[in-house]
Amino acid sequence: MTTGKQSGEKEDGLLDPLAVFQDEHRAALEILEGLEKAAAALEEGKAVPESIAIVKEAHAFLTTEVRRHNEDEEQVLFDLLGEEAPCEFFAEEHRTLRKLEAELERALNAGDPKGLVPRIARGIVELLRTHIEREDQVLFPMARSLLGEEGLTVAAMRLRRSREKPR
Repeated sequence: MTTGKQSGEKEDGLLDPLAVFQDEHRAALEILEGLEKAAAALEEGKAVPESIAIVKEAHAFLTTEVRRHNEDEEQVLFDLLGEEAPCEFFAEEHRTLRKLEAELERALNAGDPKGLVPRIARGIVELLRTHIEREDQVLFPMARSLLGEEGLTVAAMRLRRSREKPR
């Protein structure tokens, strides 16, 4: 039976913020798979123009969609959890990712596809895959338990407001 609801949508029309974040994680993992393949091809000197295009697309996704996602996690979820969960650890990984994104942009602009680009791309893939797994397996279940329905509703309302703002 179809209800017309989105994945994670609750009866009140609000989306479950943790389900939204996990859906976004799945999209990011798909991009990371392509980034990893492109890095390998660049290291082997294969399909350089195509691989560089994939790396650039992945970089654009990271600096827009993933950045928005991370900012929402920090402002919506981490703020509510406070000291109850190891949020600073995850926020530090977000900062590390932003540094790697900047390094990747510099490497792409330097025009050295076999040099730094594949190394930095692989670093991003490793960091983000591990980060996503820890959030999905540790932080989000902890958040669901700590926040309960009331806290998750507050998080859902904050996420909705954040997503309605132009960026």
